[in-house]
Amino acid sequence: MQPSLKHYADYFSIGIYLNICAYSEIINWVDKLIAEIDHPEDWMIELSTSAYKHPLDVVHLLDSIPGEQNLEISLRLIIAKLGRIYPLPSPENHHFAKPVHSQFLRSLYHLIFDADSIADEIRTAIYQIDIDLDYVEQGYGDWSVIEQDYEKLLATSFDYQQWL
Repeated sequence: MQPSLKHYADYFSIGIYLNICAYSEIINWVDKLIAEIDHPEDWMIELSTSAYKHPLDVVHLLDSIPGEQNLEISLRLIIAKLGRIYPLPSPENHHFAKPVHSQFLRSLYHLIFDADSIADEIRTAIYQIDIDLDYVEQGYGDWSVIEQDYEKLLATSFDYQQWL
């Protein structure tokens, strides 16, 4: 199933929250939408010109896009993007070795903490990363555990790579 405009809007909102989506991506996405139709919606024009807006203003514009939300689909898009920008979380290649990367992974956990509509495979993968991060950061394990957890997380959304 191809994600809807609302799914992409939520994907971008989450991406802004996690700091993995840039305004330029949002603008490129909406500019392509505008080019495909005769009469663009107001939210399309607003987003197209949002390069210098505050992040909260952009998130509010994304939230205004009509449609039914589905956190799982939007989250799978986020995880698919992670597979592109951080294919391996190994400290040897400087991915996820810094505190900001641990913070990012923790933010994923907080994002799904109260969400009921997430598949168990995604929830379990994110929970496991969070638990293992605690152990690794306290010196009770090594990054190979996080690498294995991360690979399992990426596998949950492999099919969504085609929609990015």
